[in-house]
Amino acid sequence: MDTRLKLTPVVAIVGRPNTGKSTMFNRLLERRKAITSGKEGTTRDLNYGSFEWRGVTVTTIDTAGLDLTSDRATEEALKRQAESAMAKADIILMLTDATAGIMPQDRALSKHLLQSKKPILLVTNKADSPNSRRRAESPDWMRLGLGKPLPCSAINGSGVGDMLDVLIEKIRERKLDSVPIPEPDLKMVLIGKPNVGKSSLLNALAGEERVIVSEIAHTTKEPQDTMIAFDDPESGERKNVRIFDTVGIRKQAKVEPGIEHTGVGMSFNEMRQADVALLMVDAAEGISAQEKRLTGLIEDSRVGIVVVANKWDIAEEKRIGDAEEFRQHLAVSMPFCAWSPLLFVSAKTGRGVNKVIPMALKVLEQRRRVIGQPDLDAFFERMQRIHHTAFKKGMARPKVYGLKQTGTEPPEITMTVKKKETIHPNYIRFVENRIRDEYGFEGTPIRLAVREIKR
Repeated sequence: MDTRLKLTPVVAIVGRPNTGKSTMFNRLLERRKAITSGKEGTTRDLNYGSFEWRGVTVTTIDTAGLDLTSDRATEEALKRQAESAMAKADIILMLTDATAGIMPQDRALSKHLLQSKKPILLVTNKADSPNSRRRAESPDWMRLGLGKPLPCSAINGSGVGDMLDVLIEKIRERKLDSVPIPEPDLKMVLIGKPNVGKSSLLNALAGEERVIVSEIAHTTKEPQDTMIAFDDPESGERKNVRIFDTVGIRKQAKVEPGIEHTGVGMSFNEMRQADVALLMVDAAEGISAQEKRLTGLIEDSRVGIVVVANKWDIAEEKRIGDAEEFRQHLAVSMPFCAWSPLLFVSAKTGRGVNKVIPMALKVLEQRRRVIGQPDLDAFFERMQRIHHTAFKKGMARPKVYGLKQTGTEPPEITMTVKKKETIHPNYIRFVENRIRDEYGFEGTPIRLAVREIKR
C-alpha cells in the first residue's frame, strides 16, 4: 500500500467523465502530473499526489470518470479502482460541471456516495465566468443531497482556495493526523515497450491494484507513482521507495500525437529524475530493437539500470532457453547492459519480485560509492603496468598523470593527461573496464572525464 495513505488525510476526487478531475488534481499539486484532455476516458488509473494547505499535508487521488448508468464491461475495472480510492479516502470531492448542470450520471453517483457515510464536498467546477459562476451557485445543486455547492474553476484557480479552506476545516473537525511526507530513499522508474508487464510489476510491488492491467497494449496512458515502505533485510532499515510506472514506449514514428505523445514525454522526464531504471523485457519474446533504443535513452539519462526479464515462467514453458543463454544474449544485444544486474521474474505470479527492490538499492549504493584517493592511486599504478596499444597511430603513448574521483550519481572519474588529443576512445573504454574489474560499480554508468594540464 502507498505509505502516503498512512501519513496524511486522503481525499479522493470523483465524478462523471470530463468534469475536470485531472485538471483539479494538477491545480492542487501545482504541477502537471495528470494528463488532461477533452477526450473522455483519458484518465484510467489511480493517480496519487500530495499538497500542503494551511500547514496540513494532504494526499489526493485522481480517479477515472465514473458513469454508474453504464453497463459496459470496460467500465468494470474503472469502477473497481474508483471504489478502491473511495474506500481509502477520508473525504470525497465530487466534481460536477457547472456549465452542464445536473446530469443523470451525477444523480447516480451522488446516491452511491451517500451510502459510504463519508464526508462529501460537492464541487461545481468550470465556474470560469460570471455566468457559469451563477450556475455553479444555483440552489438546484442541493437536490443531489450533498449540501451547498462549492463553485470554483480548476483551470484559472478561482474559488479553489475557498474550497480548500472548507476541506481543511473538515479535516480538522475529524482530527485526522497529518505529517510531512518523507523524501524517498530510492526513486525507481519502470521502462519498457508496451505490454511487457510494467503495470503488473508495480501492482505486485505495491501489494494492490494501482493500475489497470490488460493484455491490450497502451492501457497505461500516463505515468503513475507509488510510494511504498520497504524493510531492507541487509541494513535492517526501513526505506521509502517511490516507483514510477511509465507508459509503454514504442518507436517514435508510431507514437500518436496528443495523449500518447504527452505520456511518453512525461515518462522520459520521470526517467531523468530517477535513481534507477528497471528496463523490462519480455523474456518470452526476447530482446527487440526497441529495447536497444530504450537502453540508449537510459544511458543518456545516466541513471542506474537493472534489467528485468519478465514472463520468465512463460519462457520456461516454451523452453526458449536457460538463464545463462539469456545473459549472453543480453550482453551481445545490448553491450551497455553487460555490467547491469539481470533478474528473472514473473510479475503475474509474483516469482522473483521480492528481489527487485533489494537489487535497485544495491545499484543505488554503487552510484554513491566513493573511492579513496590512496586506493585509486595504487590502482592507477597497477593499471599503468598493463600493456595497451589503443593510441592514435603515429603517436607515442599518452602521458597520463593520474585518476581522481570527482563526482557520484553516477560515479565520475577524471583522468589527468598532458595532451587530450593523444587519448583514443578505445583507451577510455580500457580504463573504464579496468575500473569495473577492480571496483564493480554494478548497474551504474561511469563517467570518465579527461582533463588536460600542461606542465
